[in-house]
Amino acid sequence: MKSKCTTVLLEPLSKWVLVTLLLTSTLGVRAQAAPVRKKTAIEAGKIITISGKEITNGIILIEDGKIKDVGKKVDIPWDAFVIEAKDQVVMPGFVLAHTSRGLESANERMPEVPFLSTFDAIDPLQPFFEDSLRDGIVAMLILPGNNTLLGGTGTVVKPYGRIVEDMLIKRYTGLKISLQPTGNTSRMGHMQRFRRYMADLKQYQAQFDQRKADAEASKKPFDEELDVRKQPMFDLLERKLRAFIYCDQAADVIKALEIQKAHKFDTVLVLSPDCYKAASLIAKHKLPVILDPQLIVWETDEQTQAEQMKVIPQIMQKAGVKFAFQTDTSQYGTRYLWYQAAQAVKYGVKREEALKAMTLYPAQFVGIEDRFGSIEPGKDASLIFLTGDPLDAQTWVDKVMMSGEVIYEKAKDLRLRKLLEIPKSAERKKEDDTNKADS
Repeated sequence: MKSKCTTVLLEPLSKWVLVTLLLTSTLGVRAQAAPVRKKTAIEAGKIITISGKEITNGIILIEDGKIKDVGKKVDIPWDAFVIEAKDQVVMPGFVLAHTSRGLESANERMPEVPFLSTFDAIDPLQPFFEDSLRDGIVAMLILPGNNTLLGGTGTVVKPYGRIVEDMLIKRYTGLKISLQPTGNTSRMGHMQRFRRYMADLKQYQAQFDQRKADAEASKKPFDEELDVRKQPMFDLLERKLRAFIYCDQAADVIKALEIQKAHKFDTVLVLSPDCYKAASLIAKHKLPVILDPQLIVWETDEQTQAEQMKVIPQIMQKAGVKFAFQTDTSQYGTRYLWYQAAQAVKYGVKREEALKAMTLYPAQFVGIEDRFGSIEPGKDASLIFLTGDPLDAQTWVDKVMMSGEVIYEKAKDLRLRKLLEIPKSAERKKEDDTNKADS
C-alpha cells in the first residue's frame, strides 16, 4: 500500500499568498493538518539504525509518532497503515548541529548580547528550510553567527512550518561564544574583553548573593531578581546551557580550552579548517567538535615545498575526537551532509562514524538524542526514505517522515520537478535531430 500521508508542496508562492499564510497563521486560522496515524508499519529493503546493525528486509513499527519496534521479524497489527519501501533504504533523518542560516540577521553590532535568542530572528519563509527538508534534515540548531563575542542562545527547529512555533523542537539551546575578533579589535583585546565581562559577571553575582544573605539574616523580604540580560551566562556557569565556542584559528583552541577549564563550561567546539592542528589537544580534553564544511586543506611543507593534503575528519578520527558535520549552502557539494560523510569515508573515515556524524552525534551535541539520531524504540519516528545508499551521489531523498507523518515526497515536489524538467526548446531540438537522423 502506498502512503497517502500529508505532504509539503514545495512550490513557489507569490507574495500575496505568503502574506495571507502569515496572517492566517497569526490569527490562528491555520489549515488543519492530517492527524498522525495511530499505527504505521514501514516495510523497508534496508534499515540503517545507526545505534545497531543494519537490517535487510526489516520492519519499523510506529505508534503515535514514536518508534515502537524495529527488526526483521516484527508483528504488524491488523489495523496498522503499511508503507511499502522494499526497494528503499530507511534511516534516521539528518541532524545539523550548527548553522546560522535561516536568520533575518546572523550577527549583532554589539559584542556582548547573551540575552538575545535566535528564536526571534528565524524566518520560516527562507528557501534554506525548504532545501534542508528536501535534503533529508529533520532537526537543526540555529545559533548566532561568528562575528559576535557573546552572540546569544540558539533554537532547535525542524525545517517545516509556517511560523516558528510550528517549527520548534527545543528553545533556549546552547550559547554562542566566538573567539574570532571583529572590526579593529585584536585577539588580545578580544580575549581581554571576554575576561572583563566574566569578572564583572561574577562580581555582580557575589554582590547579589551578599544582599540576599543580608536580607535573610535580618529576616527582611528580598524581592530583587537577577538581571535577565545576564541570566543565560549564569545558566552557562551552572551547566544548564552548553557553550558552542567558535575557533577561527588553531591558536584559538588553546584559548577555548582555557575558558572551559576556568569556568567549567559544558563545551562543544565549532572549528575552522585550521584547527585540525590542535586535534591531539582537543582529544586530550575529550571535547566534541563541529567541523567546518571544508574538510580538506592543502599545506606547503616548509622544508620540501611539497603540497600536502590534510583530511580533517580523518585526522580527528585518528586522534579520537568525536565530530559532527555542518553544511555550506554557497557551494554544491558542501551543501549536503551526505556529501560531507561520503568525502570523509573516501579518505579513510569509518563508514559507521561518518553516518553517526550526521545523525546521532549532532543530536547528542544539541541535546535531542532522546528523540533523534537513531532508530530505536521510544524515539521519534523522524526518518528519511532513500532510493539507495546514503553515501551514493545518485541517491535521492524520496520521503521525509516527522513524528510518524510523511511531510515531504519527492514525487510531489513541484519546485524540484520544474528544475529537472527538460526545457521545451531542448526537447524540440532533440526531436529535430532525431528526425534528421531518421531521414
